[in-house]
Amino acid sequence: MTHTSLEQFSTIYGCTLSPNVALQQRVYEAGAVITEVGSMIDGFYFLLSGTYYVTSPEANGKALLLRRCTTPAIIGDVELFQECPVQAQCEAITRCTFLFIPTAYYTSTLRFQAPFTELLLRELAFKLKTCTTLSRVNALSSVSVKLAAYLCTIHTEQQAYLIVEQPQHIADLIGTTTRHVNRILKRWEDDGILQRTQDHIHITQLDTLQDLSHGVRYV
Repeated sequence: MTHTSLEQFSTIYGCTLSPNVALQQRVYEAGAVITEVGSMIDGFYFLLSGTYYVTSPEANGKALLLRRCTTPAIIGDVELFQECPVQAQCEAITRCTFLFIPTAYYTSTLRFQAPFTELLLRELAFKLKTCTTLSRVNALSSVSVKLAAYLCTIHTEQQAYLIVEQPQHIADLIGTTTRHVNRILKRWEDDGILQRTQDHIHITQLDTLQDLSHGVRYV
């Protein structure tokens, strides 16, 4: 574990850790599975850089998008506290670097440190809020709202052109069909809300898309 990684952790999470041989840096390339449903978690994963998806497997074999995670984000807290297998799959979308804290080191040392406990409680509270919101969205919102929310989630002011997945992947993530996604994108393109090329979407009317999303975000 490098001193730089510990500094990154402190900056991102507002909590300071002392150097220890138990702490590790773990790196996952784009497309790699970080945690798999049904496996047992071996510690806490604190994201230092990169982006990953949290998805829930469905009975039809597809995966429903729960969150798109950037820093700060923690993997393993729910499973470790509940002593249960991994509940959702995490997959790297870009190269992800984590500060990894083994369960044994948390149990013997960090669980007695109030700032670290407060950090975990904040993350759990955020996850509860997110899951409550997205449960309502996935159950009640239209496909148009979900698609607008997805595009708004991956959009940034510095990224005018979005490099997006294939419509089939987007459809799987938001729980619909490729045909439905393409139909909505075509309508928005005709309305001047966005422009499409083979690999990119250029959002030309972000305010309109934000209105269509009803404020929902997959974060």
